[in-house]
Amino acid sequence: MGTGARNKLSCLLLAAALVSAQRARPDYDPETKDGLLIQHIQQEQDAAEKLRFMEQFAAQYPSHPAIAWVYDQLQPAYFQAQDYDQAMRVGGLLLAIEPGNLEVATTGLRSAEAKHDREQTLKWADRLWQVAATVAARGGADAARAKPAQTYAESCTYAAAMQTVDAKARLTILQGLEQRNPNTPYARSLAADYFHVYIQMGDPAKTLEMAEKGLKSDPDNVDMLMAVAEHHFHKEDARERELVVSYTARVIAAIDKARPAGMSDDEWTRKKFKTLGMAYYMGGMSNSLNGNFAKADTFLRAALPYLRDNAAEEAATLYHLGMANYRLAESGADRTRPIDALKFMRRCATMKSPYQQQAQKNVDGIKSEYNLQ
Repeated sequence: MGTGARNKLSCLLLAAALVSAQRARPDYDPETKDGLLIQHIQQEQDAAEKLRFMEQFAAQYPSHPAIAWVYDQLQPAYFQAQDYDQAMRVGGLLLAIEPGNLEVATTGLRSAEAKHDREQTLKWADRLWQVAATVAARGGADAARAKPAQTYAESCTYAAAMQTVDAKARLTILQGLEQRNPNTPYARSLAADYFHVYIQMGDPAKTLEMAEKGLKSDPDNVDMLMAVAEHHFHKEDARERELVVSYTARVIAAIDKARPAGMSDDEWTRKKFKTLGMAYYMGGMSNSLNGNFAKADTFLRAALPYLRDNAAEEAATLYHLGMANYRLAESGADRTRPIDALKFMRRCATMKSPYQQQAQKNVDGIKSEYNLQ
């Protein structure tokens, strides 16, 4: 082993020795094989040899009274050497001896996290949380360290959930986190997390439930506002349409501050374009069907630029814009209204849609009524 490697390993073992400094050194009889190994571990100055003696002792005497003292040095040494599998293995062995050892459980979780092993991270996060709960219940000087340990365990659990692609698996992890601690720091975001999971799973009832719940703590969440608005949009009732108008107005007001962290400019531009198009469209159509023609005109004019690639919604928008302006023209206060009504109806009449035939009839009627060409 070269000098640099020896120096590095020496530092690692020194760090491990500091971790176990609070544990009393074991008594031993140097005339016995196990006692001789303990003596070598205590007295050996060569880092590589010291590690070899510890590994030999652990392999030969797993039930020895001094084994916890050896494990206490081995686990942090393995962690510092980035041998995370060994650090977790030794941690598991030591926890079997000392179920309330907070440092060991923490190092196990740090090892799993450093290895980027999702399954082991979840396993060790649960183990650390349970160990910390035991320590907290026991009280005493160590109890103060339990809460930060649980917070760390929850942060690792939540991060693992966010990295889980399968929706059902992610849901299980999040539900476990909430059940274990309803007051977790992540409680505020769980409704939104469940909302996205249920969208992925194709469960509209649960999606709506989580959206309505999430909006109580996150009233400007555009995705949840749109989900609730779309639910009410498919109802045939004036009160439902009023709710659509309310939710879509909130979307439009909140959209500029709704960009998710980490989303690229192109992704955000596409998402914003699609969201605004649907918000203006649903709000405009609902206003039109409820007879709020001035508001319908405002919303639907705003919707048109966003609907160029959606012929069905564009045709519906043009038809309702024509009708809204025709109704507004009845007051006679604005002479441009009949002209706009005719313009929108003509555009609708050129498009193949369920509105085309009626739009053609309306074009003739508006021309005749207002003497327009």
